[in-house]
Amino acid sequence: MNIISNQPKEYKRGHQFYQRFSSFFGKIYSTELNPLYHLGGIAVIMFAVACISGIYIFIFYNINPREAWDSVEAMSNNIFNGWMRTIHRYSSDLLVIFMALHMIHTLINSKFKRLVSWISGVVSIMVVLIIGITGFILVWDQKAKLTGYLTAKLFAALPIFDPSIAGAFLMNDLNTVGGFFKVAVFGHIALSLITVIIIYIHVIRISKPKLFPPKQLIYYTLIALGIISIVFPIKSDPPAQLSNLPTQTTFDWYYYFGYYFMKVASINMNWVILIVSGLLLSSIPFIFKRKNNTPVFIDLDKCDGCNICSYDCPYEAIDMMDRNGERKAILSPDKCVGCNICIGSCKEHAITHPVFPELNIEKQAMADVTLFSCSYFPEPELPNELKTVHYRVPCIGSVYPKEVQDMLDNNTKKVALLSCEDCYYRLGKTWTTDRFNRKRPPFFSKKYDAGNVKLFTLTQYTKEKLVSFFNEPVVGNNDAGQFGIADNRKKKPILSVLIMTLFFALMIPLSSTTIHFFNPNEKTLIVNFKYISTPEEYEQNNSGAVHMRTLTPVVKKRSNVMLRVFSTATNKLIYEKEYQPRGIRSDIAMFIYTQLVIDEDAVDIEMQESAFPDKNFRLDNVKLKKGDGAFVIFKEGALQVAD
Repeated sequence: MNIISNQPKEYKRGHQFYQRFSSFFGKIYSTELNPLYHLGGIAVIMFAVACISGIYIFIFYNINPREAWDSVEAMSNNIFNGWMRTIHRYSSDLLVIFMALHMIHTLINSKFKRLVSWISGVVSIMVVLIIGITGFILVWDQKAKLTGYLTAKLFAALPIFDPSIAGAFLMNDLNTVGGFFKVAVFGHIALSLITVIIIYIHVIRISKPKLFPPKQLIYYTLIALGIISIVFPIKSDPPAQLSNLPTQTTFDWYYYFGYYFMKVASINMNWVILIVSGLLLSSIPFIFKRKNNTPVFIDLDKCDGCNICSYDCPYEAIDMMDRNGERKAILSPDKCVGCNICIGSCKEHAITHPVFPELNIEKQAMADVTLFSCSYFPEPELPNELKTVHYRVPCIGSVYPKEVQDMLDNNTKKVALLSCEDCYYRLGKTWTTDRFNRKRPPFFSKKYDAGNVKLFTLTQYTKEKLVSFFNEPVVGNNDAGQFGIADNRKKKPILSVLIMTLFFALMIPLSSTTIHFFNPNEKTLIVNFKYISTPEEYEQNNSGAVHMRTLTPVVKKRSNVMLRVFSTATNKLIYEKEYQPRGIRSDIAMFIYTQLVIDEDAVDIEMQESAFPDKNFRLDNVKLKKGDGAFVIFKEGALQVAD
């Protein structure tokens, strides 16, 4: 006999697919310790490790850019300090990886409906990336120089930023870079503290969040991280001062993936990519809309104020409040997702829901096995040789133990509970297991044999196993039997650590690949300086009191400047660009910055004010060489090649 409740079938394919895929690792780690069910918790552990190791290595770091690289190298040459530095780097990389995996898991399982949690998660990724970028700059090696240059080049597209900062990084202008170092250190620390606040916001509307994974999984994670940090120590790139152009650089894809677009697209297009991708990520909850079940209904006349439903709710949708002088369970409908777990908590049957099936215990015909399946469980295949009754409930946590007892008394020999491996509503499987193990109210009575009830998770259920469960001998109406759980429960610690170590090691090649933004076989010319051109127009303020008038005329407009580059050998014009003073009235100093790849061995450079042709500056025979580049600046009233 197979009776199905009139609840519509819900096939949550993403959630089911993820559990089937994750089950392979559950056979090694156990379902409880399966890392694919604790991605967010592992990300938090990596963040904590990065913070602790960062505090330690900061003790040995010299914030002066002239000494920064040497202090990092000295740190790396010490066995323990170098190990801590490597742990800091790898934990930071793994933080990004596990945040990305946590986001993918959230998308697959369609758990992105809570706007605050999703937006705060997106913001946390952006903040972590900024923290990492500032950390790379503080090493002040060739990679740091490239990072500073690309960042400055990106922001130079905005009118409020000085484009010459990009040249300052390339030219090793430590006066400018030194000030930036202080900002980077402050940002690195301050944003880490802000991340803690973002994590709090991320889980603020979730009851009893799993902020950290189980203790044993933490041990596996730390041991694996320690092993790869010993086997694959981090090494710095050559120092930033080695050359002007950072041609000997490595590339950490976990933090630098966005910078790669600067190699293949314009700066303006990079801003479009950055803004559009951020908006798309943030708008996912609005684009993919899914309705939760309707909220439950609480009959306050029946409620006895026991508080169990409030404590069991995974989303803090029920609060205990005074109503007409009595303590009652009050529902917040906007928080309720209709999981019905509170129905399994209420001994007074004060909570109801339209999709929860009518059990009809007294009218139900005698069955061999009665099944309760979670709405996220696939339609189970039932054996023909057994008389079965099947009820589908929103979550397995909504099954009330007393109802199961009544069924065992009246019309069924055994009861099977079909559950997710990792509960979609987070706590349903946990609360069910504790109730039938008599560790959590409402308890499954000791008058009944708990061995007559068994929980099958999604990847463990088959009709053959259901028959085998039915054929197990009935002990009797006492607590001699144990509540059975068909799940991955065996742990293999050594193999678990080895697999996690291998996974961590796989990320290492992408943390130190080589990508050339500057080709060492090319000749590069960089012109970079600030210039104040001659005033072209003035305005005299003659109005008002005499003492309010300016003693000198106010500049209304300054002259544009034309920059030209000629081949020394042929006097052919290679490059020409007109620069305009900044400001609404074009009356502020301009930043002249250009970067050219040139085939010539030498060039002549000319700068001339458009409105004053006699204001002409020329620098002839600027030698170009491969790799390091030639920098032209304006100093002491003349164009010069920087030392």
